[in-house]
Amino acid sequence: MTPRTAPIPSSSSVAPAPALRRSGALAAGGAVLAGTASLLAQLAGPGADYALVFPPPWLAGIGSLVLAAAVLLSRRRRPLASAAAWTAAVLLLGGSGGAVLDAFRGFFAVTGIPAGSFALLDVSGAIARTASLAAVFCAIGLGRALRRARRTSDARGAGHRRAMRLLRAAGLLACVPYPLLKLVWWASGEAGAPLMELLLFGIAAGGVLVLTAARDGARPARLVAACGWIGSLALLSMGALMVFGLLAQVTGVAAAPVAFEGGGRTGIVLGVYTTWLALGVIVAAATVLYEESDPSAAEPDAAALAR
Repeated sequence: MTPRTAPIPSSSSVAPAPALRRSGALAAGGAVLAGTASLLAQLAGPGADYALVFPPPWLAGIGSLVLAAAVLLSRRRRPLASAAAWTAAVLLLGGSGGAVLDAFRGFFAVTGIPAGSFALLDVSGAIARTASLAAVFCAIGLGRALRRARRTSDARGAGHRRAMRLLRAAGLLACVPYPLLKLVWWASGEAGAPLMELLLFGIAAGGVLVLTAARDGARPARLVAACGWIGSLALLSMGALMVFGLLAQVTGVAAAPVAFEGGGRTGIVLGVYTTWLALGVIVAAATVLYEESDPSAAEPDAAALAR
């Protein structure tokens, strides 16, 4: 009589591992913190004029709700929970736009160093943006834990390579619009030579190529991954700040510090800055896949299958 084997539980029904439970607990705390702070900031309204061009607090509120949903789904619906966690990270990072500027303003406000209007601080908004930034790392931690729980020996398979190719093409394409617009303005005499823009987006394109290339032992993996995370966070944060700032100017919520000639040109600038957000998402996704493509990770699985 053939012995019966117990069915292998699917990734959507197994109990969460300790690492996943810890990540879920941190994500739940981050969602509560960011949600509460964003609600209070929304009720209080902007405490200083400079905050009018920042992403609104309700964006972080939506992100905190999505993160809470990811935590609730992480036990039974891991694929859906993973998508929710990464979506929450993007929303929360958008809601944190301006946190660095808040830190500088807070420094002058606390120390009393004369800085004029730069020492004015939107207190409730600054707290909400800082809480949103902290929740970003909680969401990323949950997303990574969920992917590790689902990862199999096919991490370097055809699906992984296909995703890397798509990310490489999309990332390189997203590196073009912003420096191209600066080049057009330079050629028309409206701006100086965009040397810094060309350098930075050249570095970004190089980073996309490194992250989406076949991983080997020739490159320091941890350093590459760290650069990928730093770059993606910077792009997403600055992209959200610029996009929502322009939208606030277009809708009349805040006075525009830069005058654009006609709505068409404003739309072009808005579209170009939107590519910062897209590039940030692409770099983050490429970094996750890069971390999962450890060439040594597949060898034990292959050997076990051979036996």
